Amino acid sequence: MNCFLAELIVYIISSAAALEVVVSPAVFKATIGEDVLLGCSFFHTVELDLRYIVIEWNHRVGNDEKAICLFDFGDYESYRPGTSLFLNEIIKANASLLLKNATIRDIGTYSCTVAIFSDKAMGRVTLSVTAPPTVSVNTPNIIIEPGEDKTIICEMKNFYPENHSVSWLKSDSKDSGNQVAITSRAVTGLPQQNQDGTFNLLSFLIINGNQTDDGASYICEVNHEALKTPLQKAVSLTIKGSNPRVRSGAILTTTVLTFVITAAICFGTFIFYSNKRAVAPKVTDIIKPNHFHVDDPLSLACAVLWFKPKAIGVSWYREEEGKFQRVLISKWNSTSSSIKQREYRSNEDYFQSEKEQDETMSFTKGEYDTTFTLKQHKGSGTYSLISQLTFKHASTARVKLMYSFEVQHDSLKQTISKVLVLEIQGACDNTAYFPPQVKRKDWAIYAIEDGRRTVANYISPNILPLLNLLLEKKIISEDDHNIVKDKPDVDKGRTLLDMLSYRGQQACAHFFNVLQDTEDLYPGIKEYVKSLLESYTDKGDRPIIDLLHEDLPTVSFEVNNEKIKITNFPEEISEAVTTHKHTLKAQMERIKPYFAFDNSRPLLQEHFTSLVILNVRERNKTEHELLQHRDYTACERIDLKQLLSPSAPGEKPPRVTLVQGVAGIGKSVMMQKLAHSWTCGTSYAGFYMLLYFSFRELNTLNGKISLTELIIRSYPHLRASCNKMLEFPSGILFLFDGLDEFRLPLEFDVHSIVGPSTAQHINHLIVSIIKGDLVREASVLITSRPTTIDLEHKTYFHRCAEILGFSKKEIAAYFLKCLKDKKVADHVFRTVKSIDSLYGLCYVPAFCDILCFYLHKSFHSKGKWSQLSSFPRTITDLFLRFTKCLLVCNNDEEEDPESFCIGDDEDKNEIITLAQLAWHGVINKTIIFSANDIESNVSKDTKSFWKKILTKESLKMMQSHIWQFFHLTHQEFFAALYCISANEPGVDYVHKAFSSKSSAFEIVLRFTAGLVSQSNRKLVQQLVPEHHQVKEKEVFASIENVAAVEVPKEDTLTPENITKYTAHKRQKLTAFHCLYEASNEKLTQLVASQISDVVNFSYISLNVTDCTAVANLLSYHTAIETLELDGCKAGASGFQRLESVLSRVKTLSLEGNMLEDEGAESIANALKSKMCRIEILRLKQNSIGEKGAAQIAEALKTNSSLKTLGLRANTVRAKGARSMAEALEINTTLRVLGLQFNKIKDEGAMYMAQAVKRNRSLVELRLGDNDITEKGSDFFRSALEVNGTLEELWILVNNISNDGKERLKNASHKNPNLRLN
Repeated sequence: MNCFLAELIVYIISSAAALEVVVSPAVFKATIGEDVLLGCSFFHTVELDLRYIVIEWNHRVGNDEKAICLFDFGDYESYRPGTSLFLNEIIKANASLLLKNATIRDIGTYSCTVAIFSDKAMGRVTLSVTAPPTVSVNTPNIIIEPGEDKTIICEMKNFYPENHSVSWLKSDSKDSGNQVAITSRAVTGLPQQNQDGTFNLLSFLIINGNQTDDGASYICEVNHEALKTPLQKAVSLTIKGSNPRVRSGAILTTTVLTFVITAAICFGTFIFYSNKRAVAPKVTDIIKPNHFHVDDPLSLACAVLWFKPKAIGVSWYREEEGKFQRVLISKWNSTSSSIKQREYRSNEDYFQSEKEQDETMSFTKGEYDTTFTLKQHKGSGTYSLISQLTFKHASTARVKLMYSFEVQHDSLKQTISKVLVLEIQGACDNTAYFPPQVKRKDWAIYAIEDGRRTVANYISPNILPLLNLLLEKKIISEDDHNIVKDKPDVDKGRTLLDMLSYRGQQACAHFFNVLQDTEDLYPGIKEYVKSLLESYTDKGDRPIIDLLHEDLPTVSFEVNNEKIKITNFPEEISEAVTTHKHTLKAQMERIKPYFAFDNSRPLLQEHFTSLVILNVRERNKTEHELLQHRDYTACERIDLKQLLSPSAPGEKPPRVTLVQGVAGIGKSVMMQKLAHSWTCGTSYAGFYMLLYFSFRELNTLNGKISLTELIIRSYPHLRASCNKMLEFPSGILFLFDGLDEFRLPLEFDVHSIVGPSTAQHINHLIVSIIKGDLVREASVLITSRPTTIDLEHKTYFHRCAEILGFSKKEIAAYFLKCLKDKKVADHVFRTVKSIDSLYGLCYVPAFCDILCFYLHKSFHSKGKWSQLSSFPRTITDLFLRFTKCLLVCNNDEEEDPESFCIGDDEDKNEIITLAQLAWHGVINKTIIFSANDIESNVSKDTKSFWKKILTKESLKMMQSHIWQFFHLTHQEFFAALYCISANEPGVDYVHKAFSSKSSAFEIVLRFTAGLVSQSNRKLVQQLVPEHHQVKEKEVFASIENVAAVEVPKEDTLTPENITKYTAHKRQKLTAFHCLYEASNEKLTQLVASQISDVVNFSYISLNVTDCTAVANLLSYHTAIETLELDGCKAGASGFQRLESVLSRVKTLSLEGNMLEDEGAESIANALKSKMCRIEILRLKQNSIGEKGAAQIAEALKTNSSLKTLGLRANTVRAKGARSMAEALEINTTLRVLGLQFNKIKDEGAMYMAQAVKRNRSLVELRLGDNDITEKGSDFFRSALEVNGTLEELWILVNNISNDGKERLKNASHKNPNLRLN
């Protein structure tokens, strides 16, 4: 076992104890609709912390298993609405699952898996759900004439499981306990299954009006496993005109004798003729449910009782009011010929079963299911028949329908017809927000989930008023209010919805009630909420079609149990889909090894960390992809599950989606997660087929290939069903991973081939799929590094998104996952966060892996956490030590990375050869190397150090391998190593690198400078052969030359040199970074003395690392006249790095940087400095509010250098104006103050007018566009009468009437030097 894994295991064994999971009870029996608590507790001796506990609940039915919920290192995600963990109890070792509103679909085996560090344990509990039946009869009392026949109907509803028993009993009187079984005289239909999985059943009993039965009771008795005791429903019988019994003994004796003789004669006659006499059927009325709705399945039933002979014909008809046309639904004859039955089979699904003398026929025709149950009564030789018609009405309008049931029999002179008229109310007739007939118990939770993205987009930009409303109505608490408010804008809406969804139905319902009344805050929200809730139907009671593909004409999907119900869809495809899911799940459940020596394959669920995905904006191609500005607020955040969802209600989902992201950001892991979730049924269940392809694999294909052949070659188990599958393209999702690695160009102008069996070049095949020429309705998801697709071809992609990587919180969580120990992880996170050059790249997951690997090897494994003071301070420091760690691993001699040394020049030559491969890769934009590349560049006789540096990936299509550096930055590090050490005659690689205009060299140049620094010289010499001279002087000279590049003045710019102007700024910024990496004080002082006294980086994006590099150089500059950083998007954290040098500048321009109040604090601190030289300060458009204005105002009270302050277009408002006014009463040096567009209104004008009365230094005050009215302007009338120094007042461009302006002008006459604007 390699050293890294061995050390990790030693740590885990030493710190962890056996983990035990206990579930109680092992078998749980529940009743439908009740809340179920599946108990799960775990025991572990290590002190528990939520951030390193993983809890996963899964639900298995047969061979299908789906995730229910996941608690992953502090993050919680539920995949079934209504399920929740007790998050506050997890720290107490309680992992129990609450399953609300149990349904039939919840039946199965649940597994509770708990993981702490590398310990994992699981417990299982089996859940069974029953539904007790409700029993009713059509009437509690029945009154009939003597000799008349009547039917008693017993209905058993909503029971589960199907097993049941219905018995009929008869008692002579209500008080009699003597009951006689008469079940043989009854006819009971087959159970009919409802959409929720429960069953209904009807049983019929015909009684005859014999006077001897007067007062008798007929009892329907139901037995079911969900009942503790049988349920009974009784019907009492009354015979009209029955006489009291004659009590005379003589009369009674005579009557009895007469009856016996007569009965004997009749019985003999009956036996003789009974088999020859036809008996006419008794037909009941059509029975319908008492309550039904348009979205519920509807069952009608009719019974034909006691007829003979067996031959009978029955039919169901349908007629709509006003159309005068009867439509045959189904027709059946008990003696139909095989020819007739075959005729039905051609149009319908036909099923027949026979058990003894009972027969059951089931027909499906269109939307109608018809069942006929025929029963023979052995005693009398007669027959009875029950027919049930089940269907779902699809109309949205109110309609009146007539259903008729007709019976034909030899004993009847004419057909018997029973008619039922139904008036069905459509969904559009009820305009209430929450129609009671369509909502389910947890409708609001489901509505939150369905509308999550759109609602979040509505409320996130201006969520504060809504939070105040929810707080006022006590729907959220003060703490909830603060938690949501403190989130980034892009996360505020989602955080609120997560909070409400977790709290359940009542909180979500109250939220919708409030939301529908916020039309003034969110135009269009009322209509959206109305459409969301009106169209909301009980998803548990109908097949679910995924939101992405609700218009699929032939396929619908049952998400809850993954049973695919398909119309006209071959059975072999359903079987192939099941096989494909199992195969793909096995491929996707583990991630590939990180490093060449690491043979472990972590589980995807344990490793995957959520990433920020945003709708993409156009990128700046002049910057290195890893260094470009990452803006969390500029775009809309997208959840992975919603990546292919419509952008808004009524819009079509994107058919082709492009997801971009820099190298190592997690694109491939994201695709793997998506594919794995599909196989588990937790995401994208609207697609019946998902096909994953890697462009690395596609690169190995030579010649032409058809789409069919490509699928079969990748997934041989789809060979038999591939062609048929492609006939249903709307349910297929193609995943293509790594377009930037594709060796062939996408030629969108080439004519596409539309036949899936026609061969074409692989790049043309991909283009045909993207353009929709080949599989027109299939959806496509592609990942790529930035700038791969030209702007002119972006029109083929209906959505472009970008992965921004880890946020601050996710970086900390990732360190904890890797380092296991909370205290250590927190310590490391604080250390890394203090080093801008390292922390600036930690948003890339692969870079975090590099850091964590180095930490394990150099600190954790040797117990040196206390020595973190020697932590690398630059990216060059880190990658030098990371490389040494890789070389040590799997070494026969276990050595400390710090002491390990390569002594043999041949081994060093191998490293330089590898560095040459990296250099040419950067030049040619190649990050994937074939076996031929390796063989032609690396000698076979070496010790194979290169195998420790490069990672290998197997390609299944061609049974070959490819190689790559662990991350792009590691390749760039080796390219820089080659740049400073190559000894090819006549080639100056340093000059070549520093003169390159390609953004790909930005990080290479930083590494180049860092490798020649004095602090790294010893480590570099251990990697470079002796005959290779490190070109230190050449590097320093190049840095000096680049830093000296003059940026042209803006007033001399022409459209032709705008790009050159920006490129010059980035070159100069790169030189500043090189100086920081080189850590050469003498060189930095030299460069600082040569640069202009005007430093301008306006309108190029600066991150925190950039600001650190700029601050480093400016700290050596003695007299900076002007620093212009307009529109740099550096934010508050960036300007905190510049705070120490800002006070040295005379003119400081920071317009359009979104400083907000936090950034204003840095500006205030610079103004408070005793050495402050700032005379002109421009802060336009920085979202500085009342708090920020107060901080700057406080600084003005002591500052004596500032003469001009521009705060145009901020949000200081009246309160901020008051702070400024108080400062003006004290400050004696400020001459110009600009407060335009700050909404100070009349109140703010009053404060400023009071300041003008007392201040004698201010000569220009700008208050335009502040919603000031005459009331506010009148405050200045008395101020202008007193102040004699103000020369210019900008106030007229407000809401001041002409009379108000005249009054101001009259007041200004006392100061002849004053101009009003």
